[in-house]
Amino acid sequence: MGTQNLSRIFNPGSIAVIGTDDEQCQMGHTLISNIIEGGFKGAVYPVNIDHSRLYHSKMMNLPAAKNVSDIQGIVDLALVAAPIDQVPQIIEACADKGLAGAVVISGGGRETGDQGSRIELQIKAAAGQSGMRIIGPNCMGIAHPPFNLNASHMPGTPAKGRIAFLSQSGSVCASVVDLAERENLGFSHIVNLGSMLDVNFADMIDYLGEQRDVDSIIMYMENIARIRNFMSAARAVSRIKPIICLKSGRSAAGAWASSFHTGALAGEDAVYDIAFERAGILRVDTLEQLFDFTRILAKHHRPTGRRLAIVTNAGGPGVMAVDALSSFGLTPAVLSPQTIKALEATLEKAWSKTNPVDVLANASCVQIVRAVTIAAQAPEVDGILMIHSPVGHFAPADLAQGLAGQIASLPCPVFTAWLGGASMDKARQILKEKEVLTYDTLEKAVNAFVGLYRHSRNIDMLSEIPVRRDIKLKINHEQARSIIESHLKNNQFILSGADTKTVLEAYGIPVSRTKPVRTKAPDFELYAGAKLDALFGPVIKFGMGGAMSEIYQDIALALPPLNSVLAARAINATKIAKALKGHHQFKAVDQSLVETLLIRLSRLVTDFPQICELQINPVAVTNGQLMGFNACIHLASPPAAAPDHLIISPYPAWQEQLYTTQESEQVLIRPVKPEDAEPMLDFFTKLSAQTVYLRFFTPLKHLSRRMLIQLTQIDYDREVALVALFPAQSGEKIIGSARIIFTANGTEGEFAIMLADSWQGKGVGAALLKSCLAFSKRYGLKRVFGVVLRENRQMLRLADKLGFKKVTTPASGEIEISIDIEKLDLYTL
Repeated sequence: MGTQNLSRIFNPGSIAVIGTDDEQCQMGHTLISNIIEGGFKGAVYPVNIDHSRLYHSKMMNLPAAKNVSDIQGIVDLALVAAPIDQVPQIIEACADKGLAGAVVISGGGRETGDQGSRIELQIKAAAGQSGMRIIGPNCMGIAHPPFNLNASHMPGTPAKGRIAFLSQSGSVCASVVDLAERENLGFSHIVNLGSMLDVNFADMIDYLGEQRDVDSIIMYMENIARIRNFMSAARAVSRIKPIICLKSGRSAAGAWASSFHTGALAGEDAVYDIAFERAGILRVDTLEQLFDFTRILAKHHRPTGRRLAIVTNAGGPGVMAVDALSSFGLTPAVLSPQTIKALEATLEKAWSKTNPVDVLANASCVQIVRAVTIAAQAPEVDGILMIHSPVGHFAPADLAQGLAGQIASLPCPVFTAWLGGASMDKARQILKEKEVLTYDTLEKAVNAFVGLYRHSRNIDMLSEIPVRRDIKLKINHEQARSIIESHLKNNQFILSGADTKTVLEAYGIPVSRTKPVRTKAPDFELYAGAKLDALFGPVIKFGMGGAMSEIYQDIALALPPLNSVLAARAINATKIAKALKGHHQFKAVDQSLVETLLIRLSRLVTDFPQICELQINPVAVTNGQLMGFNACIHLASPPAAAPDHLIISPYPAWQEQLYTTQESEQVLIRPVKPEDAEPMLDFFTKLSAQTVYLRFFTPLKHLSRRMLIQLTQIDYDREVALVALFPAQSGEKIIGSARIIFTANGTEGEFAIMLADSWQGKGVGAALLKSCLAFSKRYGLKRVFGVVLRENRQMLRLADKLGFKKVTTPASGEIEISIDIEKLDLYTL
């Protein structure tokens, strides 16, 4: 249901608090007290539905109703604190009353076993098709501090701020709010999701992504519901707002405890890591990191690279910082001669002359602040770590004051580590108040830098434009399908070696039909494979192969679908990647060959959810060429039809079609690909100024990189985006583009269309828009709308022809047009 009715839940005009017996009544008192003390301006209606006891006509001096239906007027939100077995009946009454949503505080759902799971299903059925949303059950409630809403039983009133916090655990939720008060952090929203019967992380991320009072989103997570929706929402929102997640269950024991707590499967933790990377989410390990990273990312001041400069007043801690950095596979920034010269003019002669910049124990406050400033302004530096040990001749607080006045104006983030105890507390406090990342150990500081750098790299990856290749994958889908379906039909779940290689060959994966003759050993051996994860779907595995592969465990994971950028990232995450670049007597391998291998493997498991495990080991590399030898494929009944088994929507090839113009010219209409960035830019530069103005409502001179990414990097679950190419056979040139972007509630979409001047009037624009409408209906959209300038007569004529309704705004030159595609006959388009 997406974001439907969430705005009414977090901005209610009235609230009903529903309880029953004495214990629940006490909970009701707490909820009402928090609502009133939080400053809520709307109406509050207590509801006491306990008919087995003496009816209480008042709660906290407010008149209490026997049922929500007895309340006069509109009710937006219900807080339900009744025994769980009574909740279905309560929800049914709320749905009949027309409430936007209910926050179910009651516990005893799926976390208690089968009986609780059945009750949760009854609760969901009670809401039916009313559109009413449910948060919980088994939760502490919600808060929207800027709206003066504290609809929870958390102690105290959360401070107002611009951070949204989502949590599955009520106790973690309360702890974070309590810690935030000490850290002087406020919140825009606090949501304890509980069991996520309905509203889940994906819904909330979508909603919060649209809220202007939200700068960043932090989460405590134990598992993910509707993971494909989650990935789609996170990938969209993380580009514009930081998302930080503390995910429990890294260990096997922790994952088991998490599944018991929430009543859901937790999934393999290593795959959470790559899923978060793919979604642009920064994963942290502690509450301390959660707060620290929130501070810096809310300011959009993150490292843009891996080059750290270390400024220290003692040599030993500087070396320790280099060791800590090395544990992440990173090395300190190499300072340029110009930077060293500038530092020499500031520091004593005996300083280290390199990075770490050892300013020595007798350096003054002014010298240290100046050294930090010089290093931060150096173009070869992406971040600063300032380490201070209690060996100086001045008060650490004096240095902190000097740094506090300078850090805000520096072009890269500064991390500080104050080594010592009570003597450093005042310095730490001064910088914390200025929201400077401050730690008591250098290892924590280095870990923070690396975490933020990796997050920056993940965000950049979301916007990375793949290199366009003219090679189209040639596959024999039918041959592979025939073998796989034949085996499943005969209850044969392990393919023979010959059949395995036939399937691989059908997808262009090089495999040998003969046993290798060991006259000459290969240069080295690789491993390529895939495994179906119960939660994440197929996971690609790549790394070092051969007999020692299980010993060395040099394996990287990746989630399909893959392109060249994503495949390269998986390859470069392994140690064997160094060998691919050439090493001693080994000839370098063209990495594009390995990328293509992984892309083909990704396409195979994308097309066939029946493949539960696939291994090629080894893939021998000899003289720069790849050849797979031992290979196996295991099958199972598919968890879902392709491509619904993936957590990231793949390229929708089913949308490809040919259109023939009135002049018998064939045009290929297909979905937009990331590789279309350069052709899209070329298409735009050749449009007339008038055509650009009619599309963008402004005399746009060029497409920025950000706009180009928005036009070509498509989430196929959130948008229908098509291009028309001519000539059709080679697809050399984009001549038109059209899209329908879905709204967050998933029922409406906004369309836009752009056509080359020389192709206008040939029916290509109509074909693009008709296709977009037809495909959008298949995605479940009910209405499509758009805004057209009055002078765009050609578009208005097309709108009339297709049956769009027009709404004219007298004060502007714009006309909104809309069409109800739920009733549209696709066959008449």
